Amino acid sequence: MRSLFKYFAAVSLVLVMCVQAKAQNPVELNIGYEMNIPSGSFRNYITNPAYKGFTAGLAVPLNDQLSLGLSVAYNDYYQKYPRAVYDEGKGSAISAVISNSIQQVPIMITANYTLLKKGFIRPYIGAGGGLNVISFDQYLGEYDNPQSRAKVTAEGEAGFYIPLSSYSATAIKIGANYQYAPYAKGINLDNWGIHAGIRFALR
Repeated sequence: MRSLFKYFAAVSLVLVMCVQAKAQNPVELNIGYEMNIPSGSFRNYITNPAYKGFTAGLAVPLNDQLSLGLSVAYNDYYQKYPRAVYDEGKGSAISAVISNSIQQVPIMITANYTLLKKGFIRPYIGAGGGLNVISFDQYLGEYDNPQSRAKVTAEGEAGFYIPLSSYSATAIKIGANYQYAPYAKGINLDNWGIHAGIRFALR
């Protein structure tokens, strides 16, 4: 896991430095709130939406419409199931309450393209790929079995900007995304996300 982080961090740093050296526009900061909904096999473990989420990222505009950058997000999923009897195999069973607690921290290189240069509402599309740091903890009664992994992840998103000024990059950002998030053989933690936040220039 450490080697994956080192390679990803090195590639990300080189990418941002090269892009920033060529870009004449200021670096932009995006921050916002995010809600995520489990999809596919993820719903075998959690069906509740994750309301404790945030997203943040730095982007370097290459021109008036295209930007490249880095983003990080955090999503906290939790669900507690009623007491039930579970088969342990070999003719034995256990009666217990199961709780699943899953946190995801996707760290991605991103690209965004704004479809309209002007207008009160400016739609955009985006894509990203990188590493997803996953903490999966299942409680069987008071006993837990925590596992952490870093997996490759990718996402696509779409939404719109509402500029607050025609003289700066400051804008409200509202959008939705789908994250492809492998975890283990036969288990994916894919999810839909809805986010809202603000974008502004750092200089």
